[in-house]
Amino acid sequence: MNFVDVLLLIDAMILIMFVALQESKGDLGEALTGATSELFKNQKERGIELFLSRGTFVTVILFIVFALLRHYV
Repeated sequence: MNFVDVLLLIDAMILIMFVALQESKGDLGEALTGATSELFKNQKERGIELFLSRGTFVTVILFIVFALLRHYV
């Protein structure tokens, strides 16, 4: 196991953590009935939601980069 493998493994664990901590965007009731609620649709992410969203994006990009580095190195 080389250094890139370790980075990829750490990044994967952080990515799983970010995804697990995020709240669901949809509602099960809406999925089953087909009804959509427009009340909270246009709200911006703030605080911890914004941090988790950006953190997920960054870790996904890093995951792709590390996976490509692992393949080519």
